[in-house]
Amino acid sequence: MWVMAGRRRGRARAARDANGAATPAVNRRTIRRLIALARPYAGWLAGGGICLVASSLLGLVLPWLIRGIIDNIFVARDLTLLKQVVIALLVVFAVQAVFNFGQSYLLAYAGERLVADLRRRLYRHLQSLSAGFFDGHRVGELMSRLTNDVGAIQGSITGNLLNFFHQLIFLCGALTLVLITDWRLAAIALTVVPPIVLTGAFFGKRLQVLAHETQEALGTSTIVLEETIAGARTVQAFAREDFEIARYSDTVEHIFATAMHRTRLRSVFMPLISLFSLLALAGVLVFGAREVLHGRLTPGALVAALLYMMMVAGPIGALTGVYAQLREASGAAERLFELLDTVPEVADRPGAVPLPQPVAGRVRVDHLSFHYGAPDGGPMPRVLSDLTLDVAPGERLALVGPSGAGKSTLVNLLLRFYDPQAGRILLDGHDTHDVTIRSLREALGVVPQDPVLFGGTVAENIAYGRPGATHDEVVAAARAANAHGFILDLPQGYDTVVGERGIRLSGGQRQRVAIARAILKDTRVLL
Repeated sequence: MWVMAGRRRGRARAARDANGAATPAVNRRTIRRLIALARPYAGWLAGGGICLVASSLLGLVLPWLIRGIIDNIFVARDLTLLKQVVIALLVVFAVQAVFNFGQSYLLAYAGERLVADLRRRLYRHLQSLSAGFFDGHRVGELMSRLTNDVGAIQGSITGNLLNFFHQLIFLCGALTLVLITDWRLAAIALTVVPPIVLTGAFFGKRLQVLAHETQEALGTSTIVLEETIAGARTVQAFAREDFEIARYSDTVEHIFATAMHRTRLRSVFMPLISLFSLLALAGVLVFGAREVLHGRLTPGALVAALLYMMMVAGPIGALTGVYAQLREASGAAERLFELLDTVPEVADRPGAVPLPQPVAGRVRVDHLSFHYGAPDGGPMPRVLSDLTLDVAPGERLALVGPSGAGKSTLVNLLLRFYDPQAGRILLDGHDTHDVTIRSLREALGVVPQDPVLFGGTVAENIAYGRPGATHDEVVAAARAANAHGFILDLPQGYDTVVGERGIRLSGGQRQRVAIARAILKDTRVLL
């Protein structure tokens, strides 16, 4: 058995500056990747889309029915059609309600399913990343990406994209029916398209920049919140409550200022779109009224054209708004894709094989050299230089030395949290780079210098390395770690909840539980 002890030397890689990141531009690749996220849910989205199309087409029927009411009942005074039209309206409304329900349910299911699976995918990817990645990223920043950014993606895919198709159907259908009614009215309606498109492009770019800033500000706020809550005792011990309150308040104020800037832009953007639409509507009304007075257009046709104009104006404004919202969501998308595109620095090499089990426990460190990476990406001074060790099975070895001598670094290299720049480590004669990381770590037991316990019970923490262990095996490991006595004194014994990071236990008790956890794993090599 090999025992190594020593203070851990803190090493930090360059953290990404949340507020200093460049704002990404929307490009085709980003849009394609957003759409690809929804591809596994194509069936649900297709069902919702069919309901959406049917509901939209039924909505286009209403103005046509109203045209018939005005021309055939009010103008021609033919009351025989009244009952038929009323029945037709009721049928249209009832069928449309069914399709609206199907659309809402199916799309909501797809959206919630997408969010759940995306969060799992992100979390699984995080678990595959190397220790060096977590050295350079704060917990709060990663939490923000899994919460705030994923929520923004959900709205973009299940809301904005399908809303785009909904509005597009209304736009094309309404324009077609206006064209059938009178091509001149359709020409007037189309005059508003260029200014609306230009307005959308102008405001969309600015809304994207502000949305990206908001996501980054939310990430910074989450970082401060996570750090200060996790370190509440340190904050109170140094009487820094006022400082941390001011620091968190600054981040919240930045979020507020950015949100209000977005609100001001939207408050100008949407009324402008409405103004253009109303101008077109006024043009149709003036021209159409003159045509009615001259007998070249029926009153019903004019009313139907006005209703269709409203349907045209609404989709044009909505399509522009969808574009602006997609621009806003691109910041969150880029942050998520950046995370998903991160490649583990330490991974299984091609051809890696599982380490033969059980291991005998012979460890050889052969001319090992290692240095951490500097924040600017360059090399740091060497922590280990041409180190060679040979530890036989059953032998105990303690490494002692000043802080920063490389004791904890050697343990991290044995576990392949990092890879050395030179030399190699062999376990039972197998180069650790030639075996799978999972099989290597399964062969090693670890008692960390700063033991980390999870928020479950004492028994669950001891059995963490062997989830299938029986209660008797857990108790035996606790006895071997000299932890059984104090565990029995706890309120619920082995079923006592230890709290977040084991906060309800003393430092020594947490260490004993960590030792019991390593003993229960029963490996030939204990670090």
